Amino acid sequence: MFDKGEHTLQPLSWRREAVQRGFAGLDGVVSMDLGRRERKLQQRGHLVSASKASLLQLMELVASYIDGQSYDLTDQNGVFYPQVRMDSFALRGPIRAANQASCEYEIIYTQLSV
Repeated sequence: MFDKGEHTLQPLSWRREAVQRGFAGLDGVVSMDLGRRERKLQQRGHLVSASKASLLQLMELVASYIDGQSYDLTDQNGVFYPQVRMDSFALRGPIRAANQASCEYEIIYTQLSV
């Protein structure tokens, strides 16, 4: 889907979960690290297609992956991201149509803990 145009994928930090409990007679709290949870991945770029109609079809194809399922993702540098769920797909400007149709977009993914 992203073989034309410029695309960048930026992985953000992993989120950790911790529980803190206070106990009677104990000064302070006990902190229990529950480990790494998930992280967000942000993809931005330009979708490019031969016509506005084919660009709209491509956008529908991309949006169809917002289905709650997790997939494997490989970025433009060959970095592999397993168990990735697409959370949102949004245009970041108007659709431009000349000899090709293009638009800026942003996708937010969640990578589940692996």
